Amino acid sequence: MNDTQLDVILKQMAAADAQPQLPSARQIWFRAEIQRKARQRQRIERPLLLMRGFAAVICLVVFAMLAFWNLAEPCKTLTSWYVVPMALALVAVLTSAILAWSAIEPRQQRK
Repeated sequence: MNDTQLDVILKQMAAADAQPQLPSARQIWFRAEIQRKARQRQRIERPLLLMRGFAAVICLVVFAMLAFWNLAEPCKTLTSWYVVPMALALVAVLTSAILAWSAIEPRQQRK
């Protein structure tokens, strides 16, 4: 039995002319297992989402520090070794943002 079948049964039960009937124990157990697994997955994924957000913030701070460290001399900054760490920090920030967004976006679509 899947969610669609359970919804059909519940709608039939809600109809005014239908006799109320309880779902079988197997259907109730199946639904409870689905909910248990969803809660377990959320519990496991929560630290990963927090770490992704934390990594994005750290990368953003490092990028800002590198970008504004030598702001007084922008021409000299762009021609020095300073460009490589700044580019790496920017790539890290973008990667963290994309990973965090991709992890959160499917969850919002399911609701």
